[in-house]
Amino acid sequence: MRPVNLVIANAGGTLDDLIGEIGDAFQSAVASSQRLLGVEGVDVVVVDAPDDVIPEWGVGGYTYGPHTILVALDPAATIESHHIERTLVHEFHHTMRWRGPGCGGSLGQMLVSEGMAELFEEEVFGEAPFFSRVDITNDEIAAARLALYEPEFDQRKWFFGSDGVTFAFGYTYGYRLCKSYAEATGKRASDLVAVPSQDVLELETRLVREP
Repeated sequence: MRPVNLVIANAGGTLDDLIGEIGDAFQSAVASSQRLLGVEGVDVVVVDAPDDVIPEWGVGGYTYGPHTILVALDPAATIESHHIERTLVHEFHHTMRWRGPGCGGSLGQMLVSEGMAELFEEEVFGEAPFFSRVDITNDEIAAARLALYEPEFDQRKWFFGSDGVTFAFGYTYGYRLCKSYAEATGKRASDLVAVPSQDVLELETRLVREP
């Protein structure tokens, strides 16, 4: 098994006060993700990048393919170790999914990728993140269904809110899609890390068509 490495980019010392929280969160996230997903061969790079965080947490994450995770922190925010751990668990699911069906592509593929990572957070922590539970409308869902298989889509619109679409719509709708699939199959997110997006989306299509 290849290692999971932690690199804290802190030459300027701006993350000095967070070193302990980062280390604790990293160790806990690795332990649960290795146990449930077999995570290995990942570099986690932590940086001071306030513009890239979830404002409510002061923490943000991005996965660059199957082996690299970037965690952004805002040292000016009040950061809880638990939120760093949540972010890592979410992104670790992405790294393992990248090794199978991938996380990019169409809107539908990204909805499933994000939904499964949120479902994995729920599996580990007992509760999905707040951005999986925002209020979204039936009109937004109908519009997304029409765009599921489009190869090019506006990620900011569907996931971060623009052009009249609710902030975090994609995260909430993706979570609902994956939750329905998990319940229908009786499986957990850790069991579904490699499930093709098409399987999840086809179930959604069947449920919509049922009277």
